[in-house]
Amino acid sequence: MDRELLKGSTPLLLLSLLCEGPMYGYQIIETVRQRTGGTYTLKEGALYPALHKLEATEFISSYWETQENGRERRYYAILPSGEAFLRAKKKEWNQFVAMVQAFVGPKA
Repeated sequence: MDRELLKGSTPLLLLSLLCEGPMYGYQIIETVRQRTGGTYTLKEGALYPALHKLEATEFISSYWETQENGRERRYYAILPSGEAFLRAKKKEWNQFVAMVQAFVGPKA
């Protein structure tokens, strides 16, 4: 899959996942891998800068949670501003898909 197509979609993917509930980094990576049947792997080098950018724009927040084994995990959760941004981006995405379908879809 062309990485350039996915590049601008990373915030949309992350916010959509976080709408399901707080997640930690490895959990996000594994969920993406599973949902795409392994066709797309979100690398740590792309994930964490994207999460930090979403946190800097106050679309998500993060917190540390201690696990039973004593290790700490950093969880990310979507904020109301992130939910509003996601709604707008989903609308934009659907318009984009409809436009492209008009050219490359079954009727084209």
